[in-house]
Amino acid sequence: MNEAPSNSTGLNDTFSSQPSPQTNPFTADLKGEFTSNFGTNTNAVSQIFKEGGFVSNNRTKYMIIGGVVIAVLAIGAYFFTSSSDDSSGEDLADGDKAGEESAADDEDSSAKSEDKAMADAKSKEAAAAKSAAATAAAAAPAVPTPKASASTGDAGGGAGSGAVTLGEPADSSSINYDETQGPATFSWTGGGGTLLFSRNSSMHPIARKVHVSGNSYAFNHPWPGTWYWKVKNSSGETEVRSFKVSPAARRNVSLQAPTSGGTVAGTGGTVSWQGDSKVAYYRVELSTGAWTNPQFRFSSSGNSLQLQGVAAGQYQMRVGAFSEVAGRWEYTNPQAVTVK
Repeated sequence: MNEAPSNSTGLNDTFSSQPSPQTNPFTADLKGEFTSNFGTNTNAVSQIFKEGGFVSNNRTKYMIIGGVVIAVLAIGAYFFTSSSDDSSGEDLADGDKAGEESAADDEDSSAKSEDKAMADAKSKEAAAAKSAAATAAAAAPAVPTPKASASTGDAGGGAGSGAVTLGEPADSSSINYDETQGPATFSWTGGGGTLLFSRNSSMHPIARKVHVSGNSYAFNHPWPGTWYWKVKNSSGETEVRSFKVSPAARRNVSLQAPTSGGTVAGTGGTVSWQGDSKVAYYRVELSTGAWTNPQFRFSSSGNSLQLQGVAAGQYQMRVGAFSEVAGRWEYTNPQAVTVK
């Protein structure tokens, strides 16, 4: 298949000891494709062709070799590019991961900072409240501690100094109701406790209950009637005693003029009466019906007065005296009179 040597110039100088090879149609292409930047005719493929390693091969072998070389170069370029992309992707992923970790660290750090700030604020508030309370306590006036009460309700006080015993008044004593006199005095021994009054000898119900700290009590003007009393404290209780309050003595007042069935002038007529001590003032009333609303009423601090403007007619007349002893009005019995 080899042709006879040619006398053509060009390749004989390089391969003078070898037969002239057949011209390779891909030489120019390969030479341009694989020419090194470091000088012409220096790459491996060119050296192979120069040395005549493939001079005896046919065109098909050249084509296969070229295709293989191109494929190898393409595969190498592919892997090189993929490696670069993967590396970049991994770097990016690592960068993203690092960024996420950094962001998470920043969030944790921020949360910790906020928690610390809140804790510091609460600590400052607590310290301020404690300081304010201490200042208020220091500025507040001292409050004395209250002493225990000497009495404990119905069970009696706890201030007894021994067995309690009643003093005055004596059992079944009697006094007159008189608002001009001082209060009735009750006494006992044995210290403070509870003084109980009732209208019944069984001491039920209790009409009056007084907590006392000493050994006496002044009862201002107990109402007329029979009373029962006793004292009890932590040492015990006394027997029940009674006393009687008589009604207030009436003031001795009587109508003198006009006499019963007599006549008096409606204007200028004189009415007189007998008075008594401990009377604040008097009044004369004339009525034709009930005494809740008499037709005429006159007042005086003396023992007489003159009528003014009383219409003529038949009336009932009475004299009233305000008793300082009883603290109320006391009236004479009504009597009939004629007014002219």
